[in-house]
Amino acid sequence: MNTIVWSLDHCITCYMCLAACPVYKRHPNLFLGPAGLVKLGKLHSSHLGNTDHVQMAVRGGVQLCENYGACQEVCPQHIRIVPAIHLLQDEATKRNLRDSNGVSAKIIREMTEGFI
Repeated sequence: MNTIVWSLDHCITCYMCLAACPVYKRHPNLFLGPAGLVKLGKLHSSHLGNTDHVQMAVRGGVQLCENYGACQEVCPQHIRIVPAIHLLQDEATKRNLRDSNGVSAKIIREMTEGFI
């Protein structure tokens, strides 16, 4: 089993990652936050159901993640949150998905590459 998926299974939904996330603090209405993205990453990796979990992550602002890693540092379960978010971001970019404002994931990724 994929190491990232295995670690996502250990989320205890304590929300310490959410409390530590500077992006969530700035954009709580636009950014789902690390806890929600961990859950979507787990569902996406499990291939259960017909729901497009990557599209849900895009609607939840996955591309807004600035990769500070504060979420991962405070996680009591030592979940590799940042790589899980990267997987969702990469899939959204490959599929050129758009957020709720119509902004392409690819455009956001290109604008932020190397800056955050």
